[in-house]
Amino acid sequence: MDAFTSSQTDSSELRSHPWTAMQNDQTSVYMDFKKNPKLIRQSLEDFIPLKKWDFVESFYALVEWINSPQSVLESNDCTFNVAQQNTDNQYPYAQKCSARLMILFRDIPENCQQRSIDWLMQNILQSVASTKQGFKAGAICLSQNETCYLALGDSPDTGGMGLQIVLTFFAYGKNDKRCYENMEQVISHAHDCLKKVNKKIVNGELDAIYG
Repeated sequence: MDAFTSSQTDSSELRSHPWTAMQNDQTSVYMDFKKNPKLIRQSLEDFIPLKKWDFVESFYALVEWINSPQSVLESNDCTFNVAQQNTDNQYPYAQKCSARLMILFRDIPENCQQRSIDWLMQNILQSVASTKQGFKAGAICLSQNETCYLALGDSPDTGGMGLQIVLTFFAYGKNDKRCYENMEQVISHAHDCLKKVNKKIVNGELDAIYG
């Protein structure tokens, strides 16, 4: 599967963690899925209308795992964009859909270490690109988003400035049905790769880069 990085984010605005409400939707507020996992299937409003498709169950499973005690990561914001006309010329399909998941280290100070963020991003990238190589109807883009971690301070001079990683999932197909079927494969692959990287962290491979 294709994997690539981007320096672009969906907003030039500085994010905070936890965030309070979205400027364009005051009803959308941060929810701590580590404390309230049952909210995952109730509150991800972009996915609810599409719940008949298998990719939605796969996305729920991914978000449930990454916020579970088995993970040293956690999720933040997520979105889904329904199938529409594909304008990405490198993928010869009529339709395209996409999803986004933002992730971070559960150990909040780790997110303020550029080396740790780079390590996480590169290990996810390598895992995605080195497996499922025959699958050409999907891709995962990784980028970094500047974030103010409020637990460490609420201004640039308090030590709370850090990053989180944005995973953007793309799936393509000749019609909506194929698009959503391929998105299920993309999300399932991302889930497997994140589990592998999580295991590396638990086994001390991230700590080892600091000698």
